[in-house]
Amino acid sequence: RAFDLMCSHAVRREVAPGRALAEMQTVQNWVAESRAEIDSARLMVLQAADRIDREGQYAARDAVSLIKFHVAGMLQRVLDRAIQAHGAMGMTDELPLAFWYRHERAARIYDGPDEVHKWSVARRILARYG
Repeated sequence: RAFDLMCSHAVRREVAPGRALAEMQTVQNWVAESRAEIDSARLMVLQAADRIDREGQYAARDAVSLIKFHVAGMLQRVLDRAIQAHGAMGMTDELPLAFWYRHERAARIYDGPDEVHKWSVARRILARYG
C-alpha cells in the first residue's frame, strides 16, 4: 500500500507548472527499485511457503530467516521512499506512512535483530562448506 500511495502521489503532485513529481528521475528510480524489491520479497515468501508445504518447517528455516531480515529491510526502504516522495506530509499522521514506519522498525527488534538472523543463516551455510 505504501508503494501505491507513493505512485499515486507522484503522478498527482505538481512540482512546477505542468510537471509532475513522477517525471523526476529520482522518483522514477524509487518506483522501479521499490517494485523490484517488493516482487523479489514476494517470491522469497512463496518459495519458503512451498518448501514448508513440501518438506516441513525445519527444512525451510534458512529461507524463513532470510525473509525475516530481507523483507523487513525492503519494507523499511519502500516506506522511506514513500515518505520522502510525500515530503513533510509523509511524516504526519494525515497518512499512515509514518505509523507503518515506526511499527516496522519495532518489529525488526522484537522479532530478533537482523544480525541474529544473518548470523544464523550464514553459520548454517558456511557449515556446508566446512
